[in-house]
Amino acid sequence: MKKLLTILGSVGLVATTSVAVIACGDKTPQKTPEHNPNEKKEDKDRMDESTEKDKKEEKEKPATDKEELTFEKINNTNLGNFQPDPKKYNSVSQLEIKKKIAEVLKTDYSNLTDLDVNYENKTVKVKFSKFEKTLEFKFTSFLDLGKFKPTGKYNSVSQLEIKKKIAELTKVDISSLAEVNVDYESNTGTSKSSMFYGTLYFKFSLEK
Repeated sequence: MKKLLTILGSVGLVATTSVAVIACGDKTPQKTPEHNPNEKKEDKDRMDESTEKDKKEEKEKPATDKEELTFEKINNTNLGNFQPDPKKYNSVSQLEIKKKIAEVLKTDYSNLTDLDVNYENKTVKVKFSKFEKTLEFKFTSFLDLGKFKPTGKYNSVSQLEIKKKIAELTKVDISSLAEVNVDYESNTGTSKSSMFYGTLYFKFSLEK
């Protein structure tokens, strides 16, 4: 009986020892896979480069949804007002008109040919390679005299004050101004001078 207990005790010791060895084996730390700390940075850089590339391609992509210029839409366009230049006999430079037309056509002014400006009728004709026909434009060219303080019983401004202002802005002697006509209904007028090229148009306003 005693021998049987001894044998059982030996078996139990072996089993306990085996369990302990297995348990100790489980506690062995597992080796984690090596990780390069620069991988995340490289991935981020690649994403940033891809985003920048997409933005660049989007920017360079032609805008197909923009309204296309046609002869019918451009012809007879009003180019707006060109302030008379005192250094050019209070006329308007053809180059300035040409540049404005190029801006409307969204092209370089060197692509425009056969420019013909009629300063009296305030019209201009020009050829553009995109269209077979000759384009025509309208424009105004008046001198803005600014605001005047109304005086007198008619609560208006005298022609003398208007002439003084014209002489000041155009840098000519007031005595050279002739045929000054004022339309007080529309606050506009015309004047001629030996120092002007053609007729000078002007406008003004009254302080309230």
